[in-house]
Amino acid sequence: MRRRFADRADWQRILAKEFIVRRIDTSDYHGYVTLLHFDAVSEPFSVTFGQQRVCVADRGYDWLQHFPDGAHYALLAAFDPQGELVQWYIDIIVRSGIDEHGIPWWDDLYLDIVVSPTGETLLLDVDELDIALREGAITPGEYNFAWREASTLLNVLEEDMFPLLWASETHYTQLREALHHHLSRNQTPKTLEENK
Repeated sequence: MRRRFADRADWQRILAKEFIVRRIDTSDYHGYVTLLHFDAVSEPFSVTFGQQRVCVADRGYDWLQHFPDGAHYALLAAFDPQGELVQWYIDIIVRSGIDEHGIPWWDDLYLDIVVSPTGETLLLDVDELDIALREGAITPGEYNFAWREASTLLNVLEEDMFPLLWASETHYTQLREALHHHLSRNQTPKTLEENK
């Protein structure tokens, strides 16, 4: 099982970035939300979606990530420099938490779901999940749990009953404003937590 961190501190492609963390508690959402802004990268990062090649990380791009309380997924929304949504990416996870520096982390269960702006879905990394089970990186129970969680999310997405996708736009606006506010005050927004 792999532990990942929202600030992508280990991703060498990132040459310069800004990163903030915010706790949001509203009637619609309880959990942490992060915004990672790419100031400079060594090279753009693109992925294949069906027959299309899609750039998801480059200079000026933003990654907004949600960690809902008690959920077994983390939702990432990638935005281009014009603020247009490029795609959503859902990690199936065992658990998430906050480290001693205030950075959200998650224990990844390999399976991922990509959602296009038009609502098309694609399940990824089935082979990685199978290999993890064979090599003992996860238990049979975790393997079955990953499949159950992915199946549930795919059904919810198919029925257009996953409102957090649409909340991404609102939370993106909120965190971009918070980031710009702190940059304008010459503060280092390495890890900024605000309560709402």
